Amino acid sequence: MVDKDKELSPTSPEVVPPPDNVREHPFELRHEVKRLNERLDQLTKALDKAEIRDIIENYSSVRRRLITNFIAGTARGLGLSLGTIVILALLAFILSQMVSLPLIGDYISQILDYVKASQGADTSGGKG
Repeated sequence: MVDKDKELSPTSPEVVPPPDNVREHPFELRHEVKRLNERLDQLTKALDKAEIRDIIENYSSVRRRLITNFIAGTARGLGLSLGTIVILALLAFILSQMVSLPLIGDYISQILDYVKASQGADTSGGKG
């Protein structure tokens, strides 16, 4: 018959004695514990630096995630638009400076004439 007092509860850990063939000096054990504590401190600092708590909070709140994604998408769209405008303006400026070159100038002036003609057709067609 098993005593109820001697039974282990499911939450209490069972203490396992070390095997007979492993005999370490207490100083070596303290050194190992100190090394493990230092490693745990390093992991704690790494997790704090990675801001895991903030990441979990952002992904657990649907409202916060929607707001963050909306702002990020708006910023990407605005950045793409402004970047395209700057690049095209620089390209148009460089092409307008090349009109005076003998070999490429005629070709570029034809392109600029086509662009001006299409702009004139768009503005007159849109108002009528």
